Amino acid sequence: MSERVKAKRVLAFGAAVAFVLGAAGSAQAMSGGTQLPRPGATPWLATLAVKGDGPLLGRASCGGALIAPDRVLTAAHCLDGVDAVKVLEVHLGSSVLSRDPGVVRGIREVRPDPRYKLLPSPVDPSHVELSSAAYDLAEIRLSAPVRGVKPLPLAKHRPRPGTPVSLYAHGITAAPDPSRPGQEIRGDVLRRGDLVVRTHAQCAAQTPAVVDDASVFCARDPRERTTMCFGDSGSPLVVRGRGGRPELAGVFSFAGETAGKVCGQPADAAFADVGVWGR
Repeated sequence: MSERVKAKRVLAFGAAVAFVLGAAGSAQAMSGGTQLPRPGATPWLATLAVKGDGPLLGRASCGGALIAPDRVLTAAHCLDGVDAVKVLEVHLGSSVLSRDPGVVRGIREVRPDPRYKLLPSPVDPSHVELSSAAYDLAEIRLSAPVRGVKPLPLAKHRPRPGTPVSLYAHGITAAPDPSRPGQEIRGDVLRRGDLVVRTHAQCAAQTPAVVDDASVFCARDPRERTTMCFGDSGSPLVVRGRGGRPELAGVFSFAGETAGKVCGQPADAAFADVGVWGR
């Protein structure tokens, strides 16, 4: 495994997962947003976790979305260099990780998009935390179908600039504060961040990282109350389709960390476009 892939994996999974895998790292995720503690709020929401007997809150890592009874779509970099079949499991529909593990499934196979790749930052190619990604999508095939849960359909088209969208995620809710080492910043309760899709030019102007227009689009909270960083990778970005039904438009790939920012600092969030999946 290359050091670049190793570092990106650690950034995606966070400190708890890094400990289990024998590495070190830190991560941030959604800052702000609206809490959704009600059970069953998002039954199609997936949470990847390291297998084990410890509390789910300490084992949780990337997000994803159930797109078929036995398939979850997530970010490819979440699984890069990881033996997911042996190491990980999938939890479906948990709104509060410490209270309800949701429906649990093992992983029988992982299929990343063959075009997936990390894109080193032209500012400093040696710093993986500044990297962006292209075609950052991977399909997880579950050990058994999930019954009684309606999968989230894929949006047929990329949402246009100005379209309201929502990110659903568990994750760290603030940048770590060195003066408060015991502060709990893990996102136990599910959060929704309401964003608006941006133009490619607006997105590219916010970061020195390469933003691949063919496979990536961006969104941002115009009120600057919700920001994302690495750590909630793979979490679903939802758009309302015909009749108001939720559809999966993208999965969270990267954000302000590519410009040296941390959670709470305004930045565009970049999403892998699910419209390119399978094409």
